[in-house]
Amino acid sequence: MNRLRSVSSALAWLNLPRGYILFVGTFEPRKNVPGLLRAYALLRQQWPDAPPLVLVGHRGWLFGEAAALARELGVEPHVHWLENLPSADLPAVYNGAGILALVSHYEGFGFPVLEAMGCGVPCVIADRASLPEIAGGAALKVNPDDIEAIADALRRALTDSALREAMRQKGFERVKHFTWEKTARETLALYERVLGM
Repeated sequence: MNRLRSVSSALAWLNLPRGYILFVGTFEPRKNVPGLLRAYALLRQQWPDAPPLVLVGHRGWLFGEAAALARELGVEPHVHWLENLPSADLPAVYNGAGILALVSHYEGFGFPVLEAMGCGVPCVIADRASLPEIAGGAALKVNPDDIEAIADALRRALTDSALREAMRQKGFERVKHFTWEKTARETLALYERVLGM
């Protein structure tokens, strides 16, 4: 069984500073990793000392193209791909982040948003699929096809302390709406309605 590491020990082990931009998910086109990389490159042009981009997950379809894009954009030294991170270390990685960026074209449920908000991490999300419904008003929403808008939202979420605190507080409140107990009750109620009970 993996033991949980403290935030400090996990970040030291991974050689990461606090305050990075975090992505959690499969490295594939539907997650818009290329769009995030382009926005990050634009952010670094405007803010050369921007924190690193940390991508946690597994390789998916067309991963090689995303890795090549990071090199082509000149951001490769500032991009950390953390593949197959032990699940016991994920809470520490969330807690070390400055923001979570999930600007997907398509999402199933969007667990990383809830996980980040539960750790007090502000989120920048796509205004598509399930993400707006999951985040409610607790995240900055952007068009995932608008690279400038993504870069601007990343900068604001990292540098505007009043906005960050508001998103943190709203995120803590939003997470309370998503519990396994509530999910079980709502699922049972749905089954009862469908079965005419």
